[in-house]
Amino acid sequence: MKATLSERVMDSWVADRLIDLTAARDATRTKSTLRRELEELAAELAGPDPTPVEGLLAETAALAWFSLRMHEAHFFGASTSEEGMTIQLSDHHQRRIDRAHRRLMATLRTLATVRRLGVPAIQVNVAPSQVNIAGTTRSCAKPPSTETAQP
Repeated sequence: MKATLSERVMDSWVADRLIDLTAARDATRTKSTLRRELEELAAELAGPDPTPVEGLLAETAALAWFSLRMHEAHFFGASTSEEGMTIQLSDHHQRRIDRAHRRLMATLRTLATVRRLGVPAIQVNVAPSQVNIAGTTRSCAKPPSTETAQP
């Protein structure tokens, strides 16, 4: 059984911190909607039958996407405030947006690479006539020899 974003303590904690930064403290409905949206995006990115690595990368990409959108919203909020925005503050917000965007793109690129490589998980059992490759079982005609050749 694979763990989802809400089932891993650290992932859930990070998601909660991002959601808390975005939603008002008492906006329980908004927080639950944001949480559901984040989990749906992670599931969409993971695909129908993800490997553990694909699932982890999809969840990381969903968090990076959420972080990017949060930084963009903060920039927009600061730029439309009555006080206006200094050049230094604008530069600070733009750098945060750029870094969040780079993290998102790097995670998506890694996810695409993992999928393209499609390396099957190999599990070698101690049983002499069985080798599991990516969840399938194959019987060997002859068990592998454990003897070493003498010169």
